[in-house]
Amino acid sequence: MSHQGNEARPGLVSLVGAGPGAPDLLTLRGLRALERAQVILPDALLDPGFQELYPAEALVVPVGKRCGAGTPQETIFGLLVGFARQGRRVVRLKGGDPMLFGRGGEEAQVLEAAGVPFELIPGVSALQGGAAAAGLPLTHRGLSREVRILEGHHLLSADTDWAGLARGGATLAIFMGTRTLEAVAGKLLEHGADPALPVALVERAFCQGEATSFGTLQDAARGLLNASTQGPGIVYLGAALKARTHPIHVMPSLAERTPHGTHAASPLS
Repeated sequence: MSHQGNEARPGLVSLVGAGPGAPDLLTLRGLRALERAQVILPDALLDPGFQELYPAEALVVPVGKRCGAGTPQETIFGLLVGFARQGRRVVRLKGGDPMLFGRGGEEAQVLEAAGVPFELIPGVSALQGGAAAAGLPLTHRGLSREVRILEGHHLLSADTDWAGLARGGATLAIFMGTRTLEAVAGKLLEHGADPALPVALVERAFCQGEATSFGTLQDAARGLLNASTQGPGIVYLGAALKARTHPIHVMPSLAERTPHGTHAASPLS
């Protein structure tokens, strides 16, 4: 197949969720897409261990963004469409899940409008990844039956139903909420939330340097819960956190992978 010009039959773009951090949390379908990839466009927040999964002949074009800086989204759109129109298999490797605060929906719309075949391969979201890393149930019988997912960058400037959040009884998961945690906690207290409500700040879940800070909503409003790493981080708060456990995480190295791309069984399994 020729890769010259825009006349070639379009290739395939796989929008792949890489999971919350560790390469061994990538799905098998995501791994198979990587193994077939001719071009890989990875996010900035991925563990360096993912590079060991890339085919040696694949072209890797980092397109990461941190705190709004980095590769413009319009540039990423152009790369996806351009490489696919050359007939190549392209993997857009995105941290967490592409369709949950990952701009995967926007990229899918652009590909569809351009007539480029694409597939969506889900990943373990930071929602579940951060909670599992810290031993936090998102729901728990008798404590919480609901989870609300929020985005911290614009929560304070949006038309937010603070009373509903404060009194609803749901577990709140706030993506990109480490910098606004103090102000958000203050707003919730102003609208009637329990000052003793448990709060957890989980950073770098399933990655080197993983850190979790616990406290109450009152602690957070006083500025006593702060990020201790460069992130990424996710904030959880709600009564379900009272049922926290302390799991042991066995994270196999990539050296333990079998020839078929799966991990060998852990001696603790």
